[in-house]
Amino acid sequence: MDKKGIKYKWHGNEAINMAAHVIGELYGMNDLTIEKWIYYTDLDFLSICASPRKKTLLHEYIDFIYFTMYEYTLDKHFPMEVINTFTDLLDFYKIDYSILGKFDFVGMTDDELNPVEFEEAEEYARKLFDFFTEVLSPVVIDDIFTVLFSNKLFLFEFNSQLRELIINLKVNDSPEYLKKDGVIKRCKYIPQWLKRGVFMRDKGRCQICGTDLTKILNLDNSENYDHIIPLENGGNNDPTNFQLTCEHCNKSKGDRSMEFNSLSNRYWDMG
Repeated sequence: MDKKGIKYKWHGNEAINMAAHVIGELYGMNDLTIEKWIYYTDLDFLSICASPRKKTLLHEYIDFIYFTMYEYTLDKHFPMEVINTFTDLLDFYKIDYSILGKFDFVGMTDDELNPVEFEEAEEYARKLFDFFTEVLSPVVIDDIFTVLFSNKLFLFEFNSQLRELIINLKVNDSPEYLKKDGVIKRCKYIPQWLKRGVFMRDKGRCQICGTDLTKILNLDNSENYDHIIPLENGGNNDPTNFQLTCEHCNKSKGDRSMEFNSLSNRYWDMG
């Protein structure tokens, strides 16, 4: 259960569809790259990525993309897309939204409504959007995050774009966060919740050489939690910038190397 008492379930379709949309935005689909996003929102990104926190910088980015998209849809007068999507999600999570009143046209398209019905739909869509934002959005945002956190190539691009902003920061402007110009201070410790999450995502394998670190096959290998983009090269302490490595690879990587692999195995051989 989350803090609002919502039973956590996985709505895969919305999460996967929106994860694909966020990937497109990161690569410049609608000019909402990391630099443009931070410029538009004036976000204090440094205070967020200076130390690990459960609501990551990526959560913030997803939140912005997700609601910008639906606000744009409402502004362009396509209320049924918002209504059909959000009622489906609210029904899936068993959230009672009867407080918003009865609406008889769920499942229809904008073109199927007459002018009076369309006006009613626009009013209902706005109320539904506000209700969804307050009640359910954190759960859906975290579903989307779960998909994207598994995509190492996406995470590398996300942190590479963030790096372009970090390397231009001056220590005199942010001495509480920066070790020197363009270099964030190393976090004092890595929380257990982050270690568990990274270990599970990386399937207990060093993400550089592939060594098994589960202790099932070999007790000698110890796990290390490495910055994908090193702090000395404009990296940060956001959870999205960590990967699992063995001790050997961690020590031999170098403090400016951005070496990583997106390791995975096929479930079966098609040959």
